[in-house]
Amino acid sequence: MNKFLMGLASLTLLLGLAACGGNNEDPSTTSNGHEENDVGMDTNKNQNGSNPDNGAMDDQNGNNVGDGNANNLEHDREIADRVATVKGVEGATVLLSANNAYVAVDLAEGTDETDELKTKISDEVKAAKPDTEKVYVSADPDFTKQFKDYGKRIEQGDPVEGFFDEFSDLIRRTFPDAK
Repeated sequence: MNKFLMGLASLTLLLGLAACGGNNEDPSTTSNGHEENDVGMDTNKNQNGSNPDNGAMDDQNGNNVGDGNANNLEHDREIADRVATVKGVEGATVLLSANNAYVAVDLAEGTDETDELKTKISDEVKAAKPDTEKVYVSADPDFTKQFKDYGKRIEQGDPVEGFFDEFSDLIRRTFPDAK
């Protein structure tokens, strides 16, 4: 009887150790023999061509006002001073976002906002900042007032995130072709 119990205990121990043995299979195969794709999910799926992590100003329709670098808005007084030297311009506010420049101008009495004037202003901006791709100019008094406010807020160190949606909306309304 002792031999029988000793044999049973040995068999139980042997089976227990065998069951607890390590699994040395390749982890990329499942128990049914099919290989799994362990590359991971495509996190950019259905992103409508914009990278949600690059700061693109996306209005949910794929219109990226500012061409990226959202919340990266600069007030440039030097370029504004240069624009103010254009004949017919009394003052200017220039805000830069990515490779775009948005210019609000106060015009001298009797000066009209013509394509020729806008071209001169654009040329001054591009001369001061050659990597500028697009220059958007407006002499609308409400636009100019709002831009002066944005410039002051940026200079005071207010976080751009606090008014960036408002800025983007103003740009879309004033320059519908701005992308």
